[in-house]
Amino acid sequence: EFSKVQAPGAYVIELTGVGQSYPFEIKESLLRPLAVAAVKAFYYQRASMPIEEKYAGKWNRPAGHPDTNVMIHPNASSPNRPAGTVISSPKGWYDAGDYNKYIVNSAYSIGLMLALAEDAPEYIKTLRVNIPESDNETPDLLDEIYYNLDWMLTMQDPEDGGVYHKLTTPNFEDFIKPTDCHQQRYVVYKSVTAALDFAASMAQAARVYAPYKTDYQGFPEKAIKASRQSIRLGGEASRRILSTGKTKRTIQAGSKDGYVWRRICG
Repeated sequence: EFSKVQAPGAYVIELTGVGQSYPFEIKESLLRPLAVAAVKAFYYQRASMPIEEKYAGKWNRPAGHPDTNVMIHPNASSPNRPAGTVISSPKGWYDAGDYNKYIVNSAYSIGLMLALAEDAPEYIKTLRVNIPESDNETPDLLDEIYYNLDWMLTMQDPEDGGVYHKLTTPNFEDFIKPTDCHQQRYVVYKSVTAALDFAASMAQAARVYAPYKTDYQGFPEKAIKASRQSIRLGGEASRRILSTGKTKRTIQAGSKDGYVWRRICG
């Protein structure tokens, strides 16, 4: 605990008979570059838009996966959206080493970042990360989160409130550029975990974005409506779909934390 140290500089800790620590630095905003890099990492994961040189430097790339021609997979079909129905589901973040987009995975990331926004609202205003939205009136962290939240809203079936677990190709792509990917993309099964994590992150976002009416007018209302619909209808729709088959155990096994998170978030 170094709060009493007022002078910036390089220090060591020395204990008689024990030894000396490695040198370490004390200064204002020591970890800010790490925080900025962590937020900026999500920009590089954006789907459906070009990653421009003025924002990404040598990591720029053309747009990939517009996701405006996504099909309902047979395991996600419903009376009003039978298999083969085409929906539009652009934006969002690529998950990891693949180009699929997952509700549960990205909702978890969003939950952590929205918690930071609630715990340190003034601090996040200082994180300028150079993204296309940086000139607006909203902190860059929230602008980046919104890029995925906007996609998540497209993953909810408006009829029954269920939430598709992920947007995916039938098989993982090779290690190729997004522009070289040509497999048909699908939204697949609705899951309880997706419905709960969707509901929690939308409820949390409704609170956090409420002050930013200039840039996100109407979004908090849309988010809380989607959250409530997911809880009221989505969980039941997902349980019906997953009541048979080998996926039930693996998909529903981890849903308890989702119920807790949703209740905490509102």
